[in-house]
Amino acid sequence: MDRIIGAFEGKEKGPLIILIGGLHGNEVTGIKAIDHVFRKIEREGLKVRGKIVGLRGNNKAIARKTRYIDYDLNRCWTDAHLRKVSNSHILFAEDEELLELNQIFEELSSYEATQKICADLHTTSSDNGNFIVVPETTADHPVINALKLPLILDLEKHIKGTLLKYLTGKGYLAFAFEGGLIGSEVAVQLHIAGIWEILLTSGAIAPAQINGIMQIGTLLQTFASELPHKLRVRHHYWITEEDNFRMKPGYMNFQKVRSGEIIAEDRNGPIQIPQDGLIFMPLYQRSGNDGFFVVEELDPLRKINLP
Repeated sequence: MDRIIGAFEGKEKGPLIILIGGLHGNEVTGIKAIDHVFRKIEREGLKVRGKIVGLRGNNKAIARKTRYIDYDLNRCWTDAHLRKVSNSHILFAEDEELLELNQIFEELSSYEATQKICADLHTTSSDNGNFIVVPETTADHPVINALKLPLILDLEKHIKGTLLKYLTGKGYLAFAFEGGLIGSEVAVQLHIAGIWEILLTSGAIAPAQINGIMQIGTLLQTFASELPHKLRVRHHYWITEEDNFRMKPGYMNFQKVRSGEIIAEDRNGPIQIPQDGLIFMPLYQRSGNDGFFVVEELDPLRKINLP
């Protein structure tokens, strides 16, 4: 399976934009969205400033339609782990994926760009999963604001080894773009709209070239209209495979929860919410180490209208 979905480089200086789908192998809506946008750019001969690159993340896991094979490819992006893997004679499945992706990043590091942007496209196992994960230091960047979706600030402080944190350290505007429920067509459409906003706001493609530009922003705004604006993590419930963690059915992102509310169970019994807040990324799939998060709203610009 080809690592590179496509690439465009214009004659005029501009941004370097990297779009990644499938870093988790069961989340392929981002790949479909990148392919859709790239086909339109090629078909209509759109003029590009700078360079745009689309990448597949975990090819081996994509082929098996699973989140990962040996370990999570979005929990291993540290200099220490890269050094370890680079010097190892025995490679796990994700070791090879990591090295191939990092080689591409290193090759692109010499590209002279006006700014460097990486959007890591994901989906969630629970409904209402339309949001952006971004460091607080870059939360007010025009590209982030253009996406209009709820912003989860500093999640990378609770989840170690994310691609977001790694590339932020390399000078990128790096963020995770969650498009919705895993496998849904709605998530594909939201990712498509978001990619266009990234390309237009960054200056990679001039707005005059795009028909229906108003509809792009309207779709994103529609999904964000009843959701919080900015949020911060207050609790992270970490799990292992041996815990036999099971969420109670019916919870969705940004749903209100109360201290003491039983929302899941594991081999040790019921699991209670430790404080009032909003549930975030409740886990409804077998793989993964993040059972759920509790977040709080920081900037109540939008009314929460959820059960």
